[in-house]
Amino acid sequence: MTSLRPSSRNELDAFDKIDHQDHASKFLTQLGIKGHLDFYDDPDNTYLSIENNEGELTGYILLVLEPDRQSLECRRIAIDKNKRGIGQAAMKEMENFGRSEFGVQRIWLDVFEDNNVGRHIYEKLGFKQFKSEPRDERNLLFYEKFI
Repeated sequence: MTSLRPSSRNELDAFDKIDHQDHASKFLTQLGIKGHLDFYDDPDNTYLSIENNEGELTGYILLVLEPDRQSLECRRIAIDKNKRGIGQAAMKEMENFGRSEFGVQRIWLDVFEDNNVGRHIYEKLGFKQFKSEPRDERNLLFYEKFI
């Protein structure tokens, strides 16, 4: 079982380490610890720690509440390379969190076109592509789901 909980500031170092793992670094813009601190301190942002059924930290999700308060951006989800296989369950929990905590009607995210695993999970969970744009010599796809 996968669960989410609000992250603590002292977990940001662990998140930065996950960001730098090979499987994640090619798909995530590196924030560095300063970037994580800036996001953490912004009241419109929410960090959620992902835990497995043993209570181990397995990854995190960064959410950004849109100004309209009806949409929530899933800015990133990152799973530790040694704890993979829980992304789908974490995304479902994130949708529940968005609905219950913020009352949002829509969740959106972006993913690089060459992130086949991420795209497969998002599409399997019912996210639909609504636009694309070039980014850093790659194609960035935007997905949304109305909940």
